[in-house]
Amino acid sequence: MNEFWSRRTCVILTGASKGIGQELAVEISRLLIPDSAMVLIARSTVGLENTKYMVNKENKDIFVEYYSVDLYNSNALMFEKILEPIDQLKYELYLLIHNAGSVGNLDHLAADMNDPDEWNRYMSLNLYSVACLTSVFLAKFNTKKTEKCIVNITSLFGIEAKQSVGYYCVGKASREMYFRVLAKENPTLNILSYSPGPILTDMTMQISANCKDQKLREEYKIIRERDWVKVEDTCKKLVNVLAMRNYQTGSRIDYYDV
Repeated sequence: MNEFWSRRTCVILTGASKGIGQELAVEISRLLIPDSAMVLIARSTVGLENTKYMVNKENKDIFVEYYSVDLYNSNALMFEKILEPIDQLKYELYLLIHNAGSVGNLDHLAADMNDPDEWNRYMSLNLYSVACLTSVFLAKFNTKKTEKCIVNITSLFGIEAKQSVGYYCVGKASREMYFRVLAKENPTLNILSYSPGPILTDMTMQISANCKDQKLREEYKIIRERDWVKVEDTCKKLVNVLAMRNYQTGSRIDYYDV
């Protein structure tokens, strides 16, 4: 077993009730050694229960807990309560994976995005909650004896502008920059932004069906017909990338990168 995954690990995973978050929880559970733990965070209680069942089916030797929360209305106290029961000395690796996110309002082009309330709601989930949870995570597990790894699930939209998905592009770009700054300020942290490729999820279906830009809808139509990345394949790629650690902290890796 690879050295990265051969340690007692505590995994904290947001957006764990469906899609890539659910599959990632299952994929990681196959690699965790006994006495490891997994904390699942999302809105859907039913989805979280399903994920916990799937994880326990793969690995009965790890502890699994879940929290149904609304990340649109998160704060430090909420995250402190979630992390409070975790022993900060028990595990050799603390792994935080930020997967939760949304695509935003697809009815607006960039010139029409003039509602501060809508901006705040979007960024509350896609940036503010991410920064807040990260801050609480680092404060909680502040011992130098354990490794802390943070994974930001990002997108090609974070570095490549596309029409009619302005909120999504800005949200992903701002998250990537936040983690680049964090890595610069904390060079001992293991930080990775991972772009999983075009996966068939609720968000990609929203974009392909509802975005205003016809060219983008046509691109997604072509992808939908032949080029979707299988969610299990991209999750396997991520766990292998983490195991190999062939990246500079704070950098990004795409599914299609060698």
